[in-house]
Amino acid sequence: MTRPRPWKVRPATLDDIQAFEAVRIATWQACFRGIVSDEFLDGLTLPPHRIQRCRDAIRDVDRSSVMVALAGDAIIGMGMAEPACEDDLTADAGEIRALFVHPDWQGRGVGRALLDALATALRACGYRAAVLWTLRDLPPTRRFYEANGWAFDGAEATHDWHGPVHLVRYARDLGNPA
Repeated sequence: MTRPRPWKVRPATLDDIQAFEAVRIATWQACFRGIVSDEFLDGLTLPPHRIQRCRDAIRDVDRSSVMVALAGDAIIGMGMAEPACEDDLTADAGEIRALFVHPDWQGRGVGRALLDALATALRACGYRAAVLWTLRDLPPTRRFYEANGWAFDGAEATHDWHGPVHLVRYARDLGNPA
């Protein structure tokens, strides 16, 4: 007999924004040290433009999806998917813009459940493919995506987050669930 999960995934509401952004910040601060500068990580906040972007994505159910994972009433993970915006992608490509699981809940299937929910939501919006960006120098995260059907597509970028940070892009066909 399978034990029930101590958590569930559901679409985010506007009331969830503060809590799921707190998960994003906690995850960055715990998991990205040594890759992203301490100055950048220690200065992470929830600026008004980020709140507005989350509101817009939650409201735009025809093109976007924001999901949260909850343990009881506590948000322990979040994910956001929107239309892809890179010039080299077709209009039928969506992008997973965020996927974060609180460090205390990593390794329990929460990330996979959020990733699956976001892929399902992107398919429901009519996207046939999806991409996501992740840190090049974070092998556990790259292995996670690869184990869930995503593949490095060759695209790379560098951002300046108080020092250079290297990103790589992963892609997958949404017609073939992992």
